[in-house]
Amino acid sequence: MRKTCFTLLSALFVLALLLSACNGGKEEPAASGLSGNDSASGDGSSAPSLEPVKISINSIDPKFVPDNDVAQEIAKRTGVTLDLQYVVGDLTQKLDLWLAGGDYPEIVVMHPKEVGKYIDAGAVIPLEDLIDQHGPNIKKAFGKYYNLLKSPDGHIYELPAPYLTEETPADWEAPWAVQYDVLKEAGYPEIKTLDQLFDILKAYYEKHPTIDGKPTIPWSGVGGADHPDWDLNNPAFQAAGLPDHSWFLIDDKNNVTLNILSGYQKRYFQFLNKLYLNDMLDKEFFTMNYDEAEAKAAQGRTLAGNLPAWFLKYPEQSLRAQGKANRQFANIELLFDENTPDHSNTITPINSNNNWHISKNSKNPARIIQYVNFLLSDEGQKLINWGIEGKHYDVVNGKRVVNAEWKAKTAADPEYIFKNGPSGPFYWFTYGDGAKLSDGDYATPNTKEYWASTYDDATKELLAKYNKKVFSEFMPPVERVPAWIWQLAEPTEGRAEFKRVQQVYKKEAPKIVYSKTPEEFEKNWNSYVEEVKKAGSAKVEAAYDKLWKGYIKQYNETMGLK
Repeated sequence: MRKTCFTLLSALFVLALLLSACNGGKEEPAASGLSGNDSASGDGSSAPSLEPVKISINSIDPKFVPDNDVAQEIAKRTGVTLDLQYVVGDLTQKLDLWLAGGDYPEIVVMHPKEVGKYIDAGAVIPLEDLIDQHGPNIKKAFGKYYNLLKSPDGHIYELPAPYLTEETPADWEAPWAVQYDVLKEAGYPEIKTLDQLFDILKAYYEKHPTIDGKPTIPWSGVGGADHPDWDLNNPAFQAAGLPDHSWFLIDDKNNVTLNILSGYQKRYFQFLNKLYLNDMLDKEFFTMNYDEAEAKAAQGRTLAGNLPAWFLKYPEQSLRAQGKANRQFANIELLFDENTPDHSNTITPINSNNNWHISKNSKNPARIIQYVNFLLSDEGQKLINWGIEGKHYDVVNGKRVVNAEWKAKTAADPEYIFKNGPSGPFYWFTYGDGAKLSDGDYATPNTKEYWASTYDDATKELLAKYNKKVFSEFMPPVERVPAWIWQLAEPTEGRAEFKRVQQVYKKEAPKIVYSKTPEEFEKNWNSYVEEVKKAGSAKVEAAYDKLWKGYIKQYNETMGLK
């Protein structure tokens, strides 16, 4: 949830990792003409009100500060201040409690899978008329994809972010991580497959069974107890070179099947089993939670794993602070087979994840649309991405550059951006790294030049050995897909069966990976497949197949395709 969804070496882009990585595609036109002076009324008859108003919104991150410099500047230009209601604990549970009590905020931030129950209850309002009246920049930003915002009933309930990115964002990285020192000792080899990496890890492990007096961990994960899909399912389709459709595979005829029943899943289980039989798999692979996995990665004993850059941010920060820069991780692209076509680096027209919804409790729905309309202007994009000119960035030779003093402060203190810079719920509406504004300059500071300037000497040395400027250059060329299936509203049919399927997956996976012989592996795999089918996998696949094909029909109609 890419990410993919997303290593951060500067706190300037903390928020870009906390939110879904925002990007777009080659066919998408630049957001030209979206100036901050565009009328919010749509017909040019009146300017938006600047009368101060406070609007409640649930915060998707506890670090957001309601009155940092950028939030205050946006308030000056729009009159709107966001009243953050922080959600502690499970968001889904909180959304259900709000819905039951009717005391949800004016703006409800939630994933598409949650919104169906709010629509059914009449808790969120249709937005298309408000956008027609007050949102010209919203319509321009989505352009030819605007009709994709519509729900099956023809109304627009959600405000996602447009993907206007035209290139792979500079901070994107492949999910397979290998410690710098492992690559250095191996002579900086070109590694294309998991089996090639296995051989390199095995050689290093045999030579270095301990690191800093503690057992070396050749392969670890991001917390199998919390997220078995991150440790088991995602790596399977990534090694197959396929787009991130989470639990599902989608073929060229748009048929949807569960990845966890595929040959790719079996093959990745076999790879983990190979690690286990050679005493190279983290002994807590299936039992540690996310926080424990993060702390373990910061010890410097982990050699490799499917460890995305967003997970490694704080561990690598700790490693550098400990003087262990050589224990950081290079994120590279790996496949099952070297000649497999790699289509894993994908972008979508719309970033639909933590979408905004205007609830029926809103006293000022028009002001909310006007607020978002400002954010999607060039003026708004400069503020939410770059910050304030002269403080967060400067203009040099007609181009925006990060202010040197600001850069130093954010590098020294990862929390500094939240208190003093472009950070807050408004950031959701960024065009994305790699997108450009109407002046031809980048919409965000996250360029290859900037990103490379944040690297330490150890990282620069490693990248130079591979003739790369940034880690994103290890990835295949970016490709456009109509959507990722996890962006779509979760179908009600098959919901209970899906939970049972996931429970079987979590329960049976360790048995398969811990098989002692090939024969035992086959037996455990076959038993697992039968259990998944009994849990209702066919109903799950049918529900998501219907969902996806319905979306593709809408997409083709919107794009004028057959």
